[in-house]
Amino acid sequence: MIKSGKKIIIGAFFIVLIFCEITLADNLVKDIRISESAESSRIVIDIQKAPSSKVFHLQNPERVVVDISNAKLANNFKSSKLTGKLVRGIRFSNRGKILRIVFDLDGRIKHKYFTLPKSGKSDHRLVIDLEKFNSLAERNNISPKKSQGRKIIVVIDPGHGGKDPGAIGPNGTRESNVVLEISLKLADYFNKTIDMQAILSRNDNTFIPLRERMEIAREYNADLFLSIHADALNNSRVKGASVYTLSLKGASDEASKILAKGQNEGSTIGEVDIAGMDKDAISLLTDLSQNSSMEASKEVGAIILNQLSKAVSIRKKKVQEAGFLVLKSPDVPSVLIETTFISNPGEEAKLNTRRFQDRLAEAIFQGARNYFLINPPQDTILSNNINSDTQIISYIVKRGDTLSEIAELYNVKLSLIKNFNGISGSTIRIGQSLQIPLYQ
Repeated sequence: MIKSGKKIIIGAFFIVLIFCEITLADNLVKDIRISESAESSRIVIDIQKAPSSKVFHLQNPERVVVDISNAKLANNFKSSKLTGKLVRGIRFSNRGKILRIVFDLDGRIKHKYFTLPKSGKSDHRLVIDLEKFNSLAERNNISPKKSQGRKIIVVIDPGHGGKDPGAIGPNGTRESNVVLEISLKLADYFNKTIDMQAILSRNDNTFIPLRERMEIAREYNADLFLSIHADALNNSRVKGASVYTLSLKGASDEASKILAKGQNEGSTIGEVDIAGMDKDAISLLTDLSQNSSMEASKEVGAIILNQLSKAVSIRKKKVQEAGFLVLKSPDVPSVLIETTFISNPGEEAKLNTRRFQDRLAEAIFQGARNYFLINPPQDTILSNNINSDTQIISYIVKRGDTLSEIAELYNVKLSLIKNFNGISGSTIRIGQSLQIPLYQ
């Protein structure tokens, strides 16, 4: 009887195991369909439950790979059509608890995907759109270079220089030297992108008058002017970064100077030639332009300050306003950044390290980049890409995910994901929602 009881218990145990395996199991892939146009294909995968999946593109050979967790093909799996103009074959494999579906492709493609919830008689669906690489440009006989637009221009102004060393730290560090190093690193960040370009007001120990720095921004039709400095006080314990924009009084003073200048020589506000205009017209144009650029300055300043707060200590939690001459270009958003206090011995030592310089440069870059992702100037590469090609999807971070793997998964630059989500460093947390902009 005891032996018989053991057999019953063991049998029941295996029944429970089988039941658990079924209930934990498998999401069933019921069907795969492919529909086509001349230059694109849509793959629809019908799935029993909402899928936990990864979709990514691999090259040499060209293929799109779909990994679906805890999934298998249904016993009655059917496929109406699994090849086409862009898809030349399909393969299935099991990798532990993951069902892998590989679509072999005929040539280079761009891909996007999204999921659709169960609706009526339709199961959950994973939809993958494939488009022949550059097909849109080829179809309209447009050269990609001509259709891209211009780069966003950012003028970076390292404070002081030459006969003006700026503040000097307790151990002899010159403000003009360290802000130049930070500015050079900052310029590198911008110039590594495909859609932004940095112009330096100085790239060596040269003295440039303040008003000339402002005019450089206008000469290059800059989209943003960033002036980089290191603060100083008699109190050697004070530290932290601050961000400044132009005050209303400073704007008013500069408007008066531009008004006077416009009466004597050729001058412009934006693209408008004000030479010969009456005083009221010039004053109105200056006020409108100044007010617009001041609002933009405050917005980009706040975003940069937010990024700096994640990388270094902050002295002022809000953007400050002051009448700095270097910020007084009436038609270019302008921000002055005090990186920290060179008068603090500890901060002075940090300012001389490559690591701290790079943290500052990256944070300022990410802040400016985030601003332009929200406010892309017209007719730029960035705005054209966002308007024509971008699909922004949400990705929920799972255990084991890394930012670099997510970037590879979606074929997106790691820096773009970090910038778009305001991430400094590489730390992400389980359950975090990341916004992924899918454009090339």
